[in-house]
Parts: sequence; structure tokens; C-alpha cells
Amino acid sequence: MISDKLLRKLTKSIPEAEMKKLSELSIVQGPDGSYFLFSKYSIRKNNGHYIVELDKIAGTKSFNVLKNAVAWCTFDKRNNIYESNRILELDNKLASVDAAILVHQKLAKKAKKLEEKLIFLAKLGEEKMERKQITEELDGYVNTTKIWQSKQFNAKSA
Repeated sequence: MISDKLLRKLTKSIPEAEMKKLSELSIVQGPDGSYFLFSKYSIRKNNGHYIVELDKIAGTKSFNVLKNAVAWCTFDKRNNIYESNRILELDNKLASVDAAILVHQKLAKKAKKLEEKLIFLAKLGEEKMERKQITEELDGYVNTTKIWQSKQFNAKSA
């Protein structure tokens, strides 16, 4: 994180037009732990969720994982509507599957009959497989955003 003193020095030495270009590419963490992305989005943590707010737009989006919120912002900035909607959907599905896994783990441990235990273990196996698929798809989106951000920064700084 850049200190305020260093930021003031940079602001004085870099022309305003260049600072605007850099801010449109940057992800900065504020002193309160919130994040500011691309001069358009802010992400703050609230009750275990990450709330994305768009500059000058009233709506917000809620995510369970910070990297998913950042990936959503990147795709939204690029106007990739399908991908940004899919990230939000997958993030919510992941939270749901994680909760179901916890429930079925507890039920399998408490089951007294073998048939019940086998049913809970089968459901647990399905949910773990679903979790793996969701995680792999989300990781693909996250990697795509990393590549895009690197290309943008390299293009602007060259």
C-alpha cells in the first residue's frame, strides 16, 4: 500500500492526465481496508460479505469472496455482462454449497443408521464435486482478469 506522503509526492511529479490514466487501471486499498478500483468501483467488507458500489450509481452487489468481487468489477468495467453476471451467480452458489456441505457433514456424523449415513455421505460427495466445479470456473474468470489487468497496465505504462 502506498503511504499518503508518497502519494502526494507522486501526485506532484506526475502530470494530472497521466494520474487519471493510472487511476483508471489501478486497484488501491484505502486506510480503512476498503478497495477502490479503476476510479469507478469501491469494495468494502460488511458482516463477512464484500459490498461493491459503483461510482455515481445507486446499486450495490454483494460477494462472499473478495477475489470474486474484484473479478466482477473487472468484467463489468469491460462491459462483459454475461461473465460479470456469471461470477455473481457462482459466488452465491459457492456460499450455498459450502453451507450444505457443513450441514451434511454434521448429519453424517450424527446418523445412527447405516442407510442414513450413506445417503448423507452421497450428498456430501455430490456437493464437494459441485464445489470443485464452481471453484474451477471462478478461478478461470479470476485468471482472465489478472491477464487483462497485466496487459492493460503494460500497455499504459509503455
